[in-house]
Amino acid sequence: MKRISLILLAAIMLFNLAGCGSDHHDSKEENFSFTYNGIQITPGVEAAPIIDALGDPKSYTEEPSCAFDGMDKTYYYGPFYLATYPLNGKYYIYTLWFTDDTVTTAEGIRIGSTRQQAEEAYGKSSYNGSNSFIVRRGNSKLTVLITDGHVSGIHYEANVD
Repeated sequence: MKRISLILLAAIMLFNLAGCGSDHHDSKEENFSFTYNGIQITPGVEAAPIIDALGDPKSYTEEPSCAFDGMDKTYYYGPFYLATYPLNGKYYIYTLWFTDDTVTTAEGIRIGSTRQQAEEAYGKSSYNGSNSFIVRRGNSKLTVLITDGHVSGIHYEANVD
């Protein structure tokens, strides 16, 4: 079941990148951030310093961007994937999604947490009633997928136009 959830989440991520659509949400509120080994990763910020700090990924792929001039790049670090997009000669963090339960959101939610724990962290109004919590903060979005009452996927995304 965990593998199916990861495949579903990867398909959602690829659909988002392939569609190159977004729902821009302007706000003065700070974007979501994820911290890994003391490195803060924030959707929408320049990627180079973060990728340098993270070190060599376990794997790396790139493909022509459908929305920008250049290549969309995806890095796999084990507990998560990080995808970037090009803009004005630089790369920015577009999406980040968890692959296992060894990492948590800033609110303490991980793959395997219960739906109730996610509700406590993100609020009942963020739950769509069937399979996910969607929370917007600043120019970012956090999606927490629920399968059989437990978190099966966690995805951060920058809102880009």
